[in-house]
Amino acid sequence: MRNSVHISLLAAVLAAFCIMPLYAGNAAPEPAWLLENPEKIPALLASGELAFEEVPNPHWQENSCAACHQGEVEAGGAVAPLRNENINEMCANCHDPSMVAEYIHAVDMSPPDDFMGRMPDEFKKSIEQAGGVVSCVACHDLPIQCLSRGGIAPKRFNPFFFRGGPYNSRTDLCFKCHDPMSYQRKNPHDQITDEGDLNTEACFYCHETTPNRTKSRDIYDVSFNINESLEKLCTGCHPYKPHPGGVWFSSRGSTAGGGANHLVMPPDDFLQQIIKTRKQYDIVIPLEPETGRIFCATCHNPHERGVQYLAPADKGADGYKRLRRTHICSVCHDM
Repeated sequence: MRNSVHISLLAAVLAAFCIMPLYAGNAAPEPAWLLENPEKIPALLASGELAFEEVPNPHWQENSCAACHQGEVEAGGAVAPLRNENINEMCANCHDPSMVAEYIHAVDMSPPDDFMGRMPDEFKKSIEQAGGVVSCVACHDLPIQCLSRGGIAPKRFNPFFFRGGPYNSRTDLCFKCHDPMSYQRKNPHDQITDEGDLNTEACFYCHETTPNRTKSRDIYDVSFNINESLEKLCTGCHPYKPHPGGVWFSSRGSTAGGGANHLVMPPDDFLQQIIKTRKQYDIVIPLEPETGRIFCATCHNPHERGVQYLAPADKGADGYKRLRRTHICSVCHDM
C-alpha cells in the first residue's frame, strides 16, 4: 500500500513537472526570458501559454542580441555565432510560419543565374551566407540595427532594415534581383504602334468594340465596357483623391486634400459655359452619355495623339496632364 502511494505521488509530481511551463514557473514568460530562449517560443505559442502578440520584438532593441546570437556581442568585436545556422528557422522563432502567405517573398529557393547577375555584391553575400538560397537576410540587413552610419538615424529612414536601403519605393529593393522590364504595367494610353498603326488591343481597356475613327463624331458614337460611372475606367490605375485641385487647392487652405467632388451633373449655367467653350476653342468636352455627369475624360484626353481623326477631339492628347485645355477650370467656370 505504501509503495503504491509513493508511486502515485511520484506520478503526480512527474505529471505536474511535465506540464510546468518552460520558464521556471513564472506566471507568464517574461520578455527578457523569451529573448534569451527564443527557440522555446514556438512550443509556447502552440500550447497557448503565449499569445502571438506577446512575442517580444528584438529589432531596434538594446540588449536583445541573444535572440539571434550565442554569447555576448561586443561593439567592434568579432560577430558572435548565430543560434541556428538555418537563418529562416531562426527568424521563425518569432515570425509565425503559418503567416507565410502574408510575407512578401518566399524563401529557401536558389536564385536563377540571371538574378545572381543583377545582384549587388552584398546581396550575393547574403545568398552565400544562407547556403546558396534566398533567406530572410537576403532583403533584411539585420546588423543595420546595431550600427550608426554617418550620424544617420537608420530606424527612422529604414525601419525594416532593408538591405541597401533606404529606398524611395519598395520595388527599388525588388529590382536588385528582379528584372524591372518583366514587371512593367501595360499602358492603355499607348495606342499607336511604332509603325504608326492603331493598337486596337489598347481600345478594349475602355471600349466594348474598337471605335470607327472615320465615323465617330462624339462620345455617343462609341461603346464602353461599363455604362455608368465611367471614372472607374481610370481609377483602377489613377488614384482619384486628392483631385481635382490637389496640391494647388490644399495649399490655399483646404484640409480635405483636394477640391470639391466634380463628378456630378453640371448645373445649367455650367452647361452653358461648356457649350460656349466648345465653340470658342473648337474642343471636345464630353459628358458621361448615360447620366450627363462630368467624368475623368471631360477634362483629360485619354487618347494618344493621332488616334482621333477629328482635330477638336485630338486636342490635349499627349499634352500636359492630357488636359483638353490649358486653363481647364474655365471650361465650366466663368473666369
